[in-house]
Amino acid sequence: MSLVLVDGHYYAYRSFYAIAHLTNSRGEPTNAAFGFAAALLRMAEDLQPVRGAVVFDGGVPRERLETHPEYKANRKETPEALEKQIPLLYEVAQALGWKTVSVEGEEADDVIASYCQAADGQNCIVATNDKDLMVLAARGVKIYQPNSAGFALLGPPEVAAKWGVPPDKVPELLALTGDASDNFPGIAGVGPKTAAKWITEFQTAEGVLAAAETIKPERFRPILRDSAEIVRRNRKMVELRTALPLPAPIAECQIAPDPQKQVELFRRLEFRRFTREAEARLASHKPKQADLFSPS
Repeated sequence: MSLVLVDGHYYAYRSFYAIAHLTNSRGEPTNAAFGFAAALLRMAEDLQPVRGAVVFDGGVPRERLETHPEYKANRKETPEALEKQIPLLYEVAQALGWKTVSVEGEEADDVIASYCQAADGQNCIVATNDKDLMVLAARGVKIYQPNSAGFALLGPPEVAAKWGVPPDKVPELLALTGDASDNFPGIAGVGPKTAAKWITEFQTAEGVLAAAETIKPERFRPILRDSAEIVRRNRKMVELRTALPLPAPIAECQIAPDPQKQVELFRRLEFRRFTREAEARLASHKPKQADLFSPS
């Protein structure tokens, strides 16, 4: 049985920026809600999931802020037009049958990692493009990414081809390069290719630091010596927390679409195509008149 975990933060922003302008007749922004619905409908078609949850951020863990107070401080406030649609994203997900979860004070990445850990031998798929979550592919998890040809499920070979290191080494690579989107810089002048080369040779970020006096190109030797504290900080920042209490048990994440709710919601949002499709699903769910009087 597959358990599909959707990175709600990633898909909210992806949907919002993918469709620049979309409003209903009342002038309310609906672009993020439309894109979110389209993404979840496509996932259902692509993956045929049995269980699933859309995981939203609930804040930033105190431990990460203590390690690096400027963590994510560079991020702009959520655009007002997207902020207004966040409740709609929950409605969309729930109408399509997905459990919606978040944990106060915790990031979605860690909640997703905790679900994957708890699922153990189950077939887990994570829908995201977040580099921090690529490490999960080392534990049997597949990373779902739609593309022009359909979709891809990234496992260890695909992650290694993309990043230059196996999934379990991605955190080591990020310790060296940092992550500008999360506002923690890495070693000056070190990009993914150089970092991947070093990790391949020395296995870990700590191993790279230990080899600072022999590293090539030589110009990086003094920079590495001066960057040891930053690298060790980064390695702590990218470590996923995998033992969080689950906001909903896996058994309660059964996907159960509600066509009636879909029709009502999509009509209100004025998504005509989605409304027609939901009406068709509703009609197929309703018992035929003759069936109402047939013996059970």
